[in-house]
Amino acid sequence: MPWALPFLFLFGVLIVAGCQPDRDPLPEGFDIQGHRGAMGLKPENTLPGFFKAVDLGVTTIEFDLAVSKEHKMVISHEPWFRADICLQPDGSPIPRDLERSFRLYEMSFETIEQFDCGSLQHPSHPDQQTLFAIKPLMSEAIEMIDDYARSQGVPPIGYNIEIKSDPAWDGSLTPEPAVFARLLHEELLALEKRLETPLLDRITVQSFDPRPLHALRAIAPTIPIAILTYTEGTVDDHLRFFGLEPEIYSPNYGLVTAEQVQRAHELGMRVIPWTVNRKADMQRMVEYGVDGLITDYPDRFNELFPRP
Repeated sequence: MPWALPFLFLFGVLIVAGCQPDRDPLPEGFDIQGHRGAMGLKPENTLPGFFKAVDLGVTTIEFDLAVSKEHKMVISHEPWFRADICLQPDGSPIPRDLERSFRLYEMSFETIEQFDCGSLQHPSHPDQQTLFAIKPLMSEAIEMIDDYARSQGVPPIGYNIEIKSDPAWDGSLTPEPAVFARLLHEELLALEKRLETPLLDRITVQSFDPRPLHALRAIAPTIPIAILTYTEGTVDDHLRFFGLEPEIYSPNYGLVTAEQVQRAHELGMRVIPWTVNRKADMQRMVEYGVDGLITDYPDRFNELFPRP
């Protein structure tokens, strides 16, 4: 029956297609970054959060830097103690209208580590477990994360380090950008000498502020740089603002389009948006062709894209 041939052909095609192996929707080397560790599940920028991120299979841990009075690199999103997530050493609350007077840049690390930044429930993350946790030193945190990953049989973790700087903070809340970049580089070099595995090839440095990125590029041109942005505009607009060619383009996920991803790739940059927390947005970013994403919830990503 000639009329049946097209239907038989279509049926055969469907059978063959159904027998094809499932393809991994993630490109090779897709970078799952735990935002401030695993901020949705454990206190941000703390060792418990970093260990949780390792347990959830992130390839990179993203964290922020401030500087202590003695110029030590302290992991903290703000260069002060936030009133809504931190308690004073005696357990008393930090007055909200005075929180910016609790400046890390005016405190020794011996004082900083007395504050508790994990026992208060995070206002934006109701599923975050509360527990006593401090703002750690960068060097000690990386050593402990590396040791923990090794004990779990996990490959060496990457680190995406954000320099938190702003012209209004220079000299009062943070060092001048060039000093900030130099201190970070010196501490990374010293730390690499102590570690059992190479470190600098696992480091990326990012910022919303072009100035420390230019300073770092001048003294350490081989360290990959990521530019962070939350402003409207094209990839080329953002490159003009930063005035340098980064290895990674990191916009807020709400700004990302397939066209932007394509343009960044044409310019030789990887695209890693932040902070992607909903599964629908994770799926959309992957469909756009991004090279990784930064998330507070690595567990949600794992549910969406199970990995061995």
